[in-house]
Amino acid sequence: MDRVWYKFYDKGVPHSIDYPGKPMKDYFNEWADKNPTKPYLIWDDQQLTYAEANKLARKTANAILTLNYQKGDRIALMSTNLPEYVILLQACYKIGAAIVPTNPMYTIPELTHQFSDSETTIVFVEDRFASKVTEIMKSGNTLIKNMIVLNSHTGAPSIDTAENVFMFEDFVSRGAEEEPNIPVASEDLAMLQYTGGTTGVSKGCMLSNANLEAMAWQDMYWFHAPYEKPEDMRIMAAMPLYHIYGFNTSVNINMVAGGNIIVVNGPTPDNLLHNINKHEPNYFAAVPAMIYGLNNHPEIGNSKIKLIKAMICGSSPLAVEGLNQFERLSGAIITEGYGLSETSNVLTCNPMYTKRKVGSVGIPWPDVDIRIVDLETGTKDMPTGEPGELIAKGPQIMKSYWKNPEETAIALRDGWLYTGDIATMDEDGYITIVDRKKDMILCSGFNVFCREIDEVLYAHPKVLDACAIGIPDPKRGETPKAFIVLKPGETMTEDEVKEHCRKSLAPYKVPTHVEFIDELPRTSVGKPMRNALRQRELAKQQS
Repeated sequence: MDRVWYKFYDKGVPHSIDYPGKPMKDYFNEWADKNPTKPYLIWDDQQLTYAEANKLARKTANAILTLNYQKGDRIALMSTNLPEYVILLQACYKIGAAIVPTNPMYTIPELTHQFSDSETTIVFVEDRFASKVTEIMKSGNTLIKNMIVLNSHTGAPSIDTAENVFMFEDFVSRGAEEEPNIPVASEDLAMLQYTGGTTGVSKGCMLSNANLEAMAWQDMYWFHAPYEKPEDMRIMAAMPLYHIYGFNTSVNINMVAGGNIIVVNGPTPDNLLHNINKHEPNYFAAVPAMIYGLNNHPEIGNSKIKLIKAMICGSSPLAVEGLNQFERLSGAIITEGYGLSETSNVLTCNPMYTKRKVGSVGIPWPDVDIRIVDLETGTKDMPTGEPGELIAKGPQIMKSYWKNPEETAIALRDGWLYTGDIATMDEDGYITIVDRKKDMILCSGFNVFCREIDEVLYAHPKVLDACAIGIPDPKRGETPKAFIVLKPGETMTEDEVKEHCRKSLAPYKVPTHVEFIDELPRTSVGKPMRNALRQRELAKQQS
């Protein structure tokens, strides 16, 4: 394979990495030994040093061992961004547990599926969401035996402890302080990261210690250039840590970098700016909504935003206007990247210095190969610039889907991960995501990509947010419909939208229906929920 993208790697980024092959727990132990008094976790007016955090993680790990735990058991972590969440990650690494990150906003049916499918036996849950776990335990539909409740300090109702229900502080106090003597191998399962379920039932991606280790090293090499040494990184953990993106770009990168983690609970513009001014982060991962919110904050000009040196933005496209404005305000470099739960997060990213291509998700990372193949058979490489399915190889790609050989066989073929994303690759090896295969509209026999329509809509100065979907049409099979959120104070008509689109899109791609709404439904990491909009449309048609 001709890896033309290598010539665009920033200085110091290797084409291939010699991974040490250590379990994740070794990295944290080594930093705690090397820099015991260095702050590891910072939040509000408090902090934990590496040594203090390691002591707490060891006690937590040993407390878990008192619950008839067996190596490899699945342990769910169900909370928003709390320092305890990071401690729990480190504790689970120490005993070879398979961590099951869980979105606390999920409904009881969604949680029941995830806990049941993963065969989770222990759940650590934030107090304000504990009632969901209590109800699930009472139903008897899962294997959950013990629940440990974290204090969110939000005034949530107190929890009645029982034989199998503990408060976190009391639970940890029963654990010994020494390092647990449990051997963990590089290939042992470290995390069951569940997909968002956007293509059907949510599936558990089996990520090994080796997968996470490779991802951490790739992260560190890609982003370390602005810092004298990686240990200088002050990472603002504002993305949800239960999501692979938030976990990887906040906690996982730091396993190798050895910097500080600033834990942010609730990424509102006010809260982000407060943490920027108080704790002075110099790196953070964001979604476009965070960047837009900071750009429009009235106090941004008086803040310490210029201390931020590097950022990665993902989950959905970042408008060029938003990127340029934030970089002017901060001086930071924003790189857009691409990845999946199946890939421990990142596969491709724009370089920081050599060549960024706006609208592209960049080039493959070290040790990653990308091909664009035909949509019909998935075997023929597409010509440069022609859309096809993106498939990938790399050390960060999952072992398989948990207990799901049928879906594994579809996704992993001959060593390649079939992502389900439609993309193009240009002559320099830069990738542009066109759409999800499932989001492609078949309109009068033509393929229409929702993302292409979105980009045109975003280019209109009155449009704040936009999302296109395909809806049933008796003549065309499917036809595009656009949902639009206008900027404050703006007005717009359906005809204006169509006229704007006609300037940039072929006639069959122009939305035939337009609806103005107050807010787009989004996932916890900011992705527009096209499926929710489709379901809403179907419900309308059926009523």
